[in-house]
Amino acid sequence: MARLVAPDKGVREVKIETETRERIYRPDKGGVYSVENKKHANHMKQEGFIEASLLGGASTAGSGFICSACGFHGFFRKCGRCQHETTDIQMDSTIEGEQ
Repeated sequence: MARLVAPDKGVREVKIETETRERIYRPDKGGVYSVENKKHANHMKQEGFIEASLLGGASTAGSGFICSACGFHGFFRKCGRCQHETTDIQMDSTIEGEQ
């Protein structure tokens, strides 16, 4: 089964006509279309739909630096908020309490 996302939030449903009937796909609450037919999924991809990410977001949680002056979380040693140069150790990417 393919999980696809529309190229625009304005898309409410997709109608695909087959030889025998018309198939209508509607998104779930998250805006993801679940398509079981591979031909229909390929047709929707040709129309601009993209595969939904199953991971949620970028895995940048826990990476970067914490400014020792203002506490801002950034990806560079030089703070983007107060311009202070951080000399502390980079943020740990492990969850506290987990070894």
